[in-house]
Amino acid sequence: MKRIQLVTSLSLLLFSLSAAADDLMSIYEQAVQHDPQYQAAEADYRANQEAKAQGRAPLLPQVNLTGRTGRNTTDYNIYEPNTNREGTSEDYDSSSYSLSLSQTIYRQDYYVQLRQADAQVARAEANFRNARQELMVRVAQRYFTYLGAIDNLGFARAEQKAIEQQLNQTEERFNVGLTAITDVHEARARRDQAEAQTINARNELEVARENLREITGMPHEAIAELDKESPLLRPEPEDIDQWVETALDHSLSLIAAEKSREIAEEEINRARAGHYPTLDLVADHTYTDTDGGGFGAQETEETSIALQLNVPLFSGGLVKSRTREAAARHIQAKEQYIQQRRAIEREIRSAYLSVVSNISQVKAFAQALESSRTALEATEAGFEVGTRTAVDVLNSQRELFRAQRDYAQSRYNYILESFRLKQAAGVLAEQDIQQVNAWLQ
Repeated sequence: MKRIQLVTSLSLLLFSLSAAADDLMSIYEQAVQHDPQYQAAEADYRANQEAKAQGRAPLLPQVNLTGRTGRNTTDYNIYEPNTNREGTSEDYDSSSYSLSLSQTIYRQDYYVQLRQADAQVARAEANFRNARQELMVRVAQRYFTYLGAIDNLGFARAEQKAIEQQLNQTEERFNVGLTAITDVHEARARRDQAEAQTINARNELEVARENLREITGMPHEAIAELDKESPLLRPEPEDIDQWVETALDHSLSLIAAEKSREIAEEEINRARAGHYPTLDLVADHTYTDTDGGGFGAQETEETSIALQLNVPLFSGGLVKSRTREAAARHIQAKEQYIQQRRAIEREIRSAYLSVVSNISQVKAFAQALESSRTALEATEAGFEVGTRTAVDVLNSQRELFRAQRDYAQSRYNYILESFRLKQAAGVLAEQDIQQVNAWLQ
């Protein structure tokens, strides 16, 4: 039994020391800088922030300057009786410029559009903050999946080594007539199975390493392990209903859904504004200079200031159609909000129960691990005195390594479910990453 523990420890230690280990916090910081999914979310956030400026722009003065210069030709067809005189032509230059200014005084759709811009920016902020929290969960999930793959490879190698030792011992006992050939065959079959499991564990480790590299864009040959004495913290507060209330107030995906509903509601008002009159202040200044033409060389300058009123009378039913469309979109957004609200409540309750359950599972698997160690020691002692077979020893060894894997995985699952609970509630923060990072070694 001591040999098995020593092989396991050395296997994990050599793997961990093969390269400088990265921890959870450093990998998260790398992901913030290099994860394409998060970078795309940040770019989308910056793009949506421009909605406010774009919504305000039509309400500000609009100034335009236009100018032209050209060469003109005028043909004169003059009829004079009893003469052979034909029409004449004249070439001359002309130039002009026009400076115009318009200022919105009343346009209902512009005011609605500005309110929509506020909601759009708020939605974009909620989506971006949610993307940050989702990144934390993705990094933690891939980190502990990678760590679990390292554990599994170490356990598989240790189990393979232990089975090979058991096979050698069984063959020696068979040679002196102390055991049956069936035990030898069983031990050889278990060795072959263990070799296949080691190959599979090595492949899973490579996949887990690549999954982590996908987020950061760089390789991670070794990562910090979870301390055996890491605590099991219960949800705070220990009241599932309070977690639901927190989620309904702070869930970022729910906030984004609410802002989408507000935008859809304002879209109805914007569509209806197609029936409303518009009023603008319009000012123009035009200058024209010509050196020929029908009136000879002349220079003109004109300035006008006016109030421009537009009253829509009939648009072929377009405004009413757009209003009906907007009303239907609003119902869609409202139902999506209700669905998101229910989904958040379900996620919170499920995550809370999973955290509490995982704490119990970790304790149960820890006890099962101790029981498996004791059982293996008893089986090995019985094998030495002939009361247990080699198959019994192999079965006990398998149960021990299975218990080791289950215990390690349950600790990782506990941390991940804790993250998912806080992310669903909208309260996951970098401090949670730092807290878990302090549990690594």
